[in-house]
Amino acid sequence: MVKFACFVSLDCGGDKNFTDEIGLKWTPDDKITYGDKSTISVANETRKQYTTLRHFPADSRKYCYTLDVVSRTRYLLRATFLYGNFDNNNVYPKFDISIGATDWSTIVISDANTIEVREIIFLASSPTVSVCLSNATTGQPFISTLELRQFNGSVYYTFFEEDFYLSVSARINFGAESDAPV
Repeated sequence: MVKFACFVSLDCGGDKNFTDEIGLKWTPDDKITYGDKSTISVANETRKQYTTLRHFPADSRKYCYTLDVVSRTRYLLRATFLYGNFDNNNVYPKFDISIGATDWSTIVISDANTIEVREIIFLASSPTVSVCLSNATTGQPFISTLELRQFNGSVYYTFFEEDFYLSVSARINFGAESDAPV
């Protein structure tokens, strides 16, 4: 269990702090003492946070990042996965991601050069939240980036937020001049 601060942009497998082109400050996940780091190269992907990743054994354990949060506060949690054939096996991984004991999603990689993104909005019920990778069916569980953003106010309030979280179903571009991330 490794703890990180409240507003987080983790470059998983990275080796030093940096600021990206839109001003986000990224930190490496060097407090994690398990798993292995890999450097990848993907055509047309130049963002530094996607040049490294951290991967874990395909065993029966859960490998978790524990993030500090403020109880009773809403957060956006985003995890990204860019395979880039880091293991030189060309075996597309399939594994689970969870928030503690709660299933979040199954990550199914079907293209070595496409970034898989998972996002949820949740109400913190304790002072920490654990993001865990486990249950690899094929390949090895891995993660490229992990981001945590605190929300102010009640913009995403629901009557069910103590029992459920909101998950992004789709993200659609309604007319931006480019498909660059915002």
